[in-house]
Amino acid sequence: MDNTNKEKSAVLINGDALSHDEIKSPFLIGVAGGTASGKSTVCKKIMEQLGQAEMDHTQRQVVSISQDSFYRELTPAEKIKAQKGKFNFDHPDAFNEELMYETLQLILKGHKVKIPSYDYRTNSLDFDNKLVIYPADVVLFEGILVFYFPKIRDLFHMKLFVDTDSDTRLARRVPRDINERGRDLDAVLTQYMTFVKPAFEEFCSPTKKFADVIIPRGADNTVAIDLIVQHIRDFLNNRSYPGSTSNMALYMNMELCGNSGDGAMGADAAGGNDIASDNGNGTYNAIRRFSTLCKELTMKGNVFFETNKNLPHH
Repeated sequence: MDNTNKEKSAVLINGDALSHDEIKSPFLIGVAGGTASGKSTVCKKIMEQLGQAEMDHTQRQVVSISQDSFYRELTPAEKIKAQKGKFNFDHPDAFNEELMYETLQLILKGHKVKIPSYDYRTNSLDFDNKLVIYPADVVLFEGILVFYFPKIRDLFHMKLFVDTDSDTRLARRVPRDINERGRDLDAVLTQYMTFVKPAFEEFCSPTKKFADVIIPRGADNTVAIDLIVQHIRDFLNNRSYPGSTSNMALYMNMELCGNSGDGAMGADAAGGNDIASDNGNGTYNAIRRFSTLCKELTMKGNVFFETNKNLPHH
């Protein structure tokens, strides 16, 4: 089987027919950030606090997917470079953009999909151990360049950027790559200075402007994670019917066209479309508390969110 066929076989739709009521169209949350910024750990903590981590995969309401599963297959020459730390895995060309887009589209349509796991020691996709992603209410998709590709970026209902300083990220990456991925110190440092750092500055860091919420310090920022978890939990508890994303779009959207008496106006965070608040009910109030809490903690000098212009101002 050639590489093209392998890549196409990475996504398999569940052959079982689903009734309309059974289909789940999830709320899709993108989680971006530099290498070793804590993206996967943030997603893991969210899953753990929601009680999803130990749950059977078929029953999970929240699932997490890594962009690493969408690295493209390397040519023999590229594999030799990769073994020497001379291949740029942080460049957009290292990813299979089309497969990533097609997979997320299937997930948004409520299909079960299968994606390959990634073997960091051999720098290759493992098609023998595919990850099965079952329909869920909320999907977290994390990776260094999840906001880089416009048509993929537009699929997200909410976008988070995990912002950790470069020294901390390097300090985490070195032992991780040596202990978990079988690299030697020289190769790790060479790859970081030659590819990782320049690629972060050119491709990853600029995508911060697309984020609805920026989380400084990553997984160490427990206040931010707790707040995000609470909003997801409230949504899961209040989702009106399977397959609905409208409640989530209102519940967690970063801007509202308000009818609350203060003239608050806004645009849909995902697509820039004006939306209306629900006349001051729990949805609007929840987002208002979200914004107010951000401001209060900022004023106290305990900044846990940096927010872009998409957040409502009251």
